[in-house]
Amino acid sequence: MGKFVLTKYTGVRYREDANKRHGLGPDKYFFLRYYRGGKQHQEGVGWASAGWSPAKAHKLRSEITANIKVGSGPQSLAEMREHKATEQKVLADAKEARKTFSSAGDIYITDYSFENKKTWKHDRARLNLHLKPVFGHVYLGDLDHNHVEELKRILKGKGLARATIVQCLALTRQICNYAIRQKWLSGVNPVKDVKFPKVNNQRLRYCLPDEEIKFFKMAIDRGYTDCHDICLISLYTGMRMGEIFALTRQDVDPVELVITIKGVAGADDGPKSGKSRVAYINKSLAAMFTARVGGLTEAEALLFPSPSGGLRKEIGENFATLMKHLEWNKGVTDRRLRFCAHCFRHTFASRLVAKGVALPVVQKLMGHATIQTTMRYTHTHDDQCRSAVDLL
Repeated sequence: MGKFVLTKYTGVRYREDANKRHGLGPDKYFFLRYYRGGKQHQEGVGWASAGWSPAKAHKLRSEITANIKVGSGPQSLAEMREHKATEQKVLADAKEARKTFSSAGDIYITDYSFENKKTWKHDRARLNLHLKPVFGHVYLGDLDHNHVEELKRILKGKGLARATIVQCLALTRQICNYAIRQKWLSGVNPVKDVKFPKVNNQRLRYCLPDEEIKFFKMAIDRGYTDCHDICLISLYTGMRMGEIFALTRQDVDPVELVITIKGVAGADDGPKSGKSRVAYINKSLAAMFTARVGGLTEAEALLFPSPSGGLRKEIGENFATLMKHLEWNKGVTDRRLRFCAHCFRHTFASRLVAKGVALPVVQKLMGHATIQTTMRYTHTHDDQCRSAVDLL
């Protein structure tokens, strides 16, 4: 490289490299010189072929000397480059952290819903089919109440059932809550003040006495022992399917005739309220529980494990087969009137109300958080109201 050559700009000079061409002449490498702390400093800036010029180099030197005078900011070319690199990293990190609703939703499905919800496939379908087309491209920080109201309007315009709209709104709320926990979203959940459509999901179907006989006889005849026992427990204890699936040997006391129902709030394997409660074993269940518990050696062994040995997530195909042969759901389109495994729990509550059991007692046995939920079962016995009026 040749000797230093001064430019007309104070503190800017360069050296030429005869072996490196730029334009019609040799390439030039520019240097800055300035004083800091009473000492002269020199720093290389860059090649002319890389876009540097005396004027550009002088502008950079002016920024450095100005910072030296005021005593703040980068006070050398090295510090300036380090500062710029830090700024670029902060911007890159911020861009990475600023997720769209679509990307946050995908992570929610894979990292949370898949691991914790048996309905994760439904979540994924609703996210892809209904939520992403409306505001999947919107950054979480820009998502607001109006976006969610627009979703509700669009879903209603599609003619979707109210229950589906509620499920989509609930999923949006869950994804936003997850984003808040992950610190991708700050502030209030944009779904907070959105009014959900009212859904009448009150189940109207319950098991009649003659249906009970047919169902359990067919289950025994076909060798569907687990299906038989699970449904029998639901019918005579009012336990939810998830609560029955989670039962272990240590939860059942066949001597005191008591079942301990425990779990985490919102989980599939325990009470919805998160509070433990007890169920009681009557004469219809005593022999079955004695046999079930007697065949287990480990305290935490499941009474009704899945075919793979883990926690069961659904009652299984045997129940569907029984429904097909019994034809109870043939031609029934209203889901409230279709017979499902939950109908046994519904029947338990309905029969208690029919026999005059006080609603607070029914509430406790069912594990309802409020008496309003228990009152849904009073509709099946309106004839009691007529009898009461006739007493006048």
